[in-house]
Amino acid sequence: MPCVFCEQPWTTGEILVETRAGTVILHNDWAVRGHTMIVSKRHVENLSDLGDSEAAELLQLARSVEDLLLEQTGADRAILMKLGIQTPHLHLHIYPVSSSLDRTAVMRIIDAKTQVPVDDQFVRILRDRLG
Repeated sequence: MPCVFCEQPWTTGEILVETRAGTVILHNDWAVRGHTMIVSKRHVENLSDLGDSEAAELLQLARSVEDLLLEQTGADRAILMKLGIQTPHLHLHIYPVSSSLDRTAVMRIIDAKTQVPVDDQFVRILRDRLG
């Protein structure tokens, strides 16, 4: 079965930057401002499938992106998730949210039952800062 992250990652959202470890994609669902995916360059399903240095580089990328998202969105919490159910290619979702949200509100965001307007200036800022 073809892998969207290997063959057409741009169809899943706005590519912000590509590094040796991974690709940073601003998810196209806009469930929350800054919903981002950190996608492994190598097609593996689990973090434990990567070598130590690959895993460290990918997690450092996720940490840098999380820090930038919290700064740029004003959120004080980031929810990180790894599912891979629909696309079994290692990728981490980052959802910047308010710590005042309860579990129900966070799950609505994760289930893409919310949507915020696309913000082109926000996209440019993220791309500039990550580039």
